[in-house]
Amino acid sequence: MTTHSELFTISRTNPKIMTIAHRGAWKNAPENSFLAVEHAIMAGADMVEIDTQKCLTGEFVVIHDDTLDRTTNGKGLVSETTLEQIQTLHLRQGAGGEGSEVTTQPLPLLSDLLAYAKGKILVNIDAKHPEDLPDIIIEVERLNMQDIAVVKSPYDPEQTEWPTLTDTVKHMPMMHARRGHFLDDLQTLAPKRPIMIELSFDDLHELQQAKPLLESMDCRIWINTLDPVHPLDMMDSTALINPEKVWGTLIDAGVGAIQTDLPEYLAQWLKQRDVFGE
Repeated sequence: MTTHSELFTISRTNPKIMTIAHRGAWKNAPENSFLAVEHAIMAGADMVEIDTQKCLTGEFVVIHDDTLDRTTNGKGLVSETTLEQIQTLHLRQGAGGEGSEVTTQPLPLLSDLLAYAKGKILVNIDAKHPEDLPDIIIEVERLNMQDIAVVKSPYDPEQTEWPTLTDTVKHMPMMHARRGHFLDDLQTLAPKRPIMIELSFDDLHELQQAKPLLESMDCRIWINTLDPVHPLDMMDSTALINPEKVWGTLIDAGVGAIQTDLPEYLAQWLKQRDVFGE
């Protein structure tokens, strides 16, 4: 099992590619569960991505949807459910949905899941409601989880200036590479010193052109290859057939972190790629 001393170093001085498990390794566990985190660790993932939002009594719950219906045996809005009620619920297997098995896995609190991951794996926290981000940062600081937590929020270079919300918790912008403006947008972000950017893009050549600037910024690019969200048809299902065409192309273009629903497959392929020097 991964130990604290083996936690992934996000800096580009670490040449290894980061494997990120989307909502944990949920193919054989409920998404966003303790078990999905454990499976991500066993799969060789370097980071697990989770979703969080507040319940009625103000505690942060680890769940993607605004409602309990898809992923738990409960019903209704998370925001209208108390902590006492949350603690009676159990998660459905995998991605959930009508008819999926109800497991013994509880619906986790953010505080408990961070404690579970401490020293084992990095945790990327997706605030389902952006207005909660400052309170999430306060929670991470209160729990002393700054070493494992990375929070993220959207950045639109046309409309907003990405804020520096904290000096202690790692904060990652999520942005689209605007065609013809990507290098300028990176230059604008550079003074904020982001350690990583979750990026969507339409032009692979522009991503390749940005490699020198990203290296000077010491900033790692994160790309999603999830089947529902991916760039240029570079998706997990294609990677199962031809990983070099998908993940290899992204890595060669300068990508340093890949979020996938196939963390075990990606981690194993990366090991083989390192061995054979492709």
